Amino acid sequence: MDTRITTWSGLLAVWSDFARAAGALPKTGDLGLLRRSVPAIIGLQSLTQALEHIDCLPPDEYCSGQDRAALITRTLRAELESIWRSDAMPAALSEMLADAQSVLARTHKAGYEFVPESDPFTMPVGATELNAWRARRSFGGTLFAPPRTRRVRAGVPALFISGPNGRPLAREDLLDLGALLPGCLWGRVKSMRQVYEVPDPRGLRQFASEPDQPGLGTELLQRIDAAESTPASAEAPRIQTRRTPSAGASILPGSL
Repeated sequence: MDTRITTWSGLLAVWSDFARAAGALPKTGDLGLLRRSVPAIIGLQSLTQALEHIDCLPPDEYCSGQDRAALITRTLRAELESIWRSDAMPAALSEMLADAQSVLARTHKAGYEFVPESDPFTMPVGATELNAWRARRSFGGTLFAPPRTRRVRAGVPALFISGPNGRPLAREDLLDLGALLPGCLWGRVKSMRQVYEVPDPRGLRQFASEPDQPGLGTELLQRIDAAESTPASAEAPRIQTRRTPSAGASILPGSL
């Protein structure tokens, strides 16, 4: 049986018991406020749980799912703030709101890692080839990779790719990209890991950690910006002497 089904079944049982127990609370005082907060509490918990499985949505519904989740979060926050004064809301409710917002924010950072199996792995492509892939697949997200011919140790990402707003990519896109990186496995991850390189008595040591952490070492993965082609109208002007206008791979399936 799908573990997601058993998880939701268990949560539904917990929420049902919680709702029944809340019915016995008094209707006045702080306990009365807690009683009125029960629908919002259950809504926040169910939303947070659902966002953990947002990848189950079809890719073309991913962003609309994020929009709906953001709207639900704002609605539930407004509902709780209308019940409790800002200085009286229990810390547990504030944490639930923060958790829902944090999980929603993480969905925008999700992507894919391509991790070498062999050690060391020499990066076979650079920005030119990756931008050619970007144009071929009409990809509008972000790419991070080390410079071409740079060596990457097995077990750390040689490339991170994220669709717009973290949206999952089509398998065909991933297989096409994987053909450029033979010897790598790819898999879905919740957020990017940067590769840091530091001196070591035996050479250079590489490890993966959260990005943008100063002092950890040299960052190996660099953002690959989309190549900008020069439009025809931007070419150097030519002097016209005439009075009339002139006429104008192998496929590597994989999973972490």
